[in-house]
Amino acid sequence: MAVRLSVMYFLQFAVFGAQTILLAGHMRELGFDGAQISWVYATGALAALVSPVIAGWLADHFLPTQYIMGLCYLACAPVLWWAYGQTSFLSLWAAVLLFQFVHVPTMGLSNVVALFHQPDSQRIGFVRAWGTVGWVAISWALSLHLHFWDAWEPLRNHLGDGLLISAALALLMGLFCLTLLPHTPPGQSIRRPLAILDGFRLLAESRPFLILFAVSFVVAMMRPFFYNLGFLFFSDPHGFGLTSSLSTAVMSLGQIVEIGAMLVLAACLRVFGWRWTILVGAAALGLRFGAFAVGEPVWFVIGAQSLHGVGFTFFSIGSVVAVESLAPRQRRASAQSLLVFVNSGLGALAGHWLTGSAYDRYELPGGAHDWQGIFLVPACGCFLACALIVILLRDHKRPV
Repeated sequence: MAVRLSVMYFLQFAVFGAQTILLAGHMRELGFDGAQISWVYATGALAALVSPVIAGWLADHFLPTQYIMGLCYLACAPVLWWAYGQTSFLSLWAAVLLFQFVHVPTMGLSNVVALFHQPDSQRIGFVRAWGTVGWVAISWALSLHLHFWDAWEPLRNHLGDGLLISAALALLMGLFCLTLLPHTPPGQSIRRPLAILDGFRLLAESRPFLILFAVSFVVAMMRPFFYNLGFLFFSDPHGFGLTSSLSTAVMSLGQIVEIGAMLVLAACLRVFGWRWTILVGAAALGLRFGAFAVGEPVWFVIGAQSLHGVGFTFFSIGSVVAVESLAPRQRRASAQSLLVFVNSGLGALAGHWLTGSAYDRYELPGGAHDWQGIFLVPACGCFLACALIVILLRDHKRPV
């Protein structure tokens, strides 16, 4: 059982990584500006506001969860193939938006399948880690793919190939879900799609909870600076100057470190508590962006990329633990729903807009960019979040 669940996470993140990692570079080659690149990436946040509720309702009442996942992935394959052929902003934006609408629900439904068949939270962490392994594996596979074509056909752009590879993996994942995933009957997903409303009421009632969500919103706004612009930064011929294949490999360093961070996270939470854990996470993200702003020496910037794994793991999972600590027992599900809404929805949308604006604002003549000015924005944002944690946020005993 654990093997099948591990393969599920591995393929899921391989599909997502193949679609995401090279997309910014592909759009740069198509001549998109910063706002257009960020609007395409913002499709994930738009889909996160709507599609999980629909998929959860279907999984609650009509179809086994693994069938919904399989059908979603089979639908992803032709959409990604269609996206590969698009060269204008509106057509590519529409294709990626459609992909996100059918893909985003699977990120939650996979957890439903895993928790139903493997309720041991400690073993779930091990199974989930294979998702990170899948992201690293597809990063290195894409790097080798680009390296091969750079040598064989150096004058042709192959950054869009990630969409075709993602389509093939989505087809494989769809068949896997329909034939090999264990049966998960209807009724296993969250039954309260409007539970988030209780979370909003909790914001008005609890000052620590309000501060935590303000911090989460700020950090969520800063994340798109890496996801949207990281590949463009490393591969900028006017700046850092790595090849596309090497840039892809360098970006995977954060996910490699993320695996190790997951292994020590439980001990850090137990010894230091959630407040210090999320502080370390926000600080790691701020230091990584600060290193990008400095821009040299090469070894320093590449090494700083490893901080992504610490920042993502400690802040994201630490925030989930903090919500469990701050929210009353009967309202924790609502609070967690609000956390997802802030991180993947509102905060991400605001971050995509800010990222695109900064990329266009700091464009230089000849197609170069002032990366120092661009990355000082998220560095300051992350350190602002650190200040809010230190000054205003305190550990509280778990409510009952």
